Amino acid sequence: MKRRRGRRGFWWWSWLLALVTIAGVVGGFFYGKKLWQDGPKDYLSSAKVSIHIRPPFVAKSAKLDDSGSRLNNITEEAVLRDIKSDEALAPIVTTLGLSKAWGLGTDDAVATLKSSVELDHERLMNELYVRVSRHDPVEAAQIANLIADGIYERVKTVDQQQKVEGEKKLELELQPFVQAEAEARVALKDALVAKGFAAEPEPGLGERPYLLDPIIRDAQLEWDSSRETLVGLKASQRAFENHWSKSVRPTIVVEKAVPAPGFYGPAAEPIQMQWALYGLTFGLILGSILSLICWKFFP
Repeated sequence: MKRRRGRRGFWWWSWLLALVTIAGVVGGFFYGKKLWQDGPKDYLSSAKVSIHIRPPFVAKSAKLDDSGSRLNNITEEAVLRDIKSDEALAPIVTTLGLSKAWGLGTDDAVATLKSSVELDHERLMNELYVRVSRHDPVEAAQIANLIADGIYERVKTVDQQQKVEGEKKLELELQPFVQAEAEARVALKDALVAKGFAAEPEPGLGERPYLLDPIIRDAQLEWDSSRETLVGLKASQRAFENHWSKSVRPTIVVEKAVPAPGFYGPAAEPIQMQWALYGLTFGLILGSILSLICWKFFP
């Protein structure tokens, strides 16, 4: 009987568990709402830039091997990567005094700024949107405008870098063919001397008596083939020079960023639900302890 009365007493005090649990859920819900109201909000500002990037150059000579003769289409990727580079963002951190404002070192401030910037390139429209998300709407607009204003010089810098890198690549590709042509000419000259001919090597299979010799003829064919390949490569380089001699339309800012009238996040509901769950857990633990204490001392 005592055990039965003890159980009834425990169930009688269970209302305390329910009450404290409900109070924990409600309290956590409203506490989460207060945290959301008092916490920082994210504001998004966007600047639009009319951007024109030089198209990639592709060598068209049939003598070139596709695996090593084509310059990769990295111009666009290089421009977008350069806009968000430390070199491009560090002056903005200095100009706006972001290190002091954020209480961070220069490197950390640049990293924080980089994570706040998003670039959206609309290729068909030749438009680039610079979107910056910060807790201060005015600061977000200032950063977006400074980045947009600097894009013209960044595009020019990358364009020149791509030209220099392309020239080096084509020069490296040309070297073995220049050497092969020179070696083939020397081999033909040596074959002529060995057979007693004092003639200088001439391209093509003309009516020359020394071409009746099979050794000299093979050397002549090898030299002609090397020359033809080299001429094709040089023609490709001239096309490359013509490609880079053409002007590209300038990049201009067509729409300045303005401070956002309202924030876009974070949402209140996830924070409220999170703290409501915290309140539920706390209420269950505290309510269980209180119920056991009351059941123990007030059976």
